[in-house]
Amino acid sequence: MYNSKPWDEKWTKNTAKSHLQEFIHRKRSFGFVYVDKSSIVGALFGVERTFWSGDEVYVDEFYVHPQYQQKGVGKEIMMHLEQYCQKKELEAITLVTDKNVPAYHFYQKMNFNISEANVFLYKNIPQ
Repeated sequence: MYNSKPWDEKWTKNTAKSHLQEFIHRKRSFGFVYVDKSSIVGALFGVERTFWSGDEVYVDEFYVHPQYQQKGVGKEIMMHLEQYCQKKELEAITLVTDKNVPAYHFYQKMNFNISEANVFLYKNIPQ
């Protein structure tokens, strides 16, 4: 999924497997998959975490196969996440996305707020 446009990342089966294994061994991590005809066509992986204002969910990964986008799959997964949060009394859902990908507009349609006060920072470490 992330090896294609607009991300153009360079995931291999081994790096993807390691990434998921690390994730599932984290405390309070969870995931949902959307299956159609025995194929996973969407998934969300998140982690519950404590914040000063109450417990929340941070969405680490969320994807829908391109052939299933704009067909309600993403909305159904997100609605399932909201129900999960309500049952567990989690007060917020947080995530980071790029402004130039379709997901950005999806999150806006799902009533996510854009934080003007926060920025995403990163620094590459020379090897």
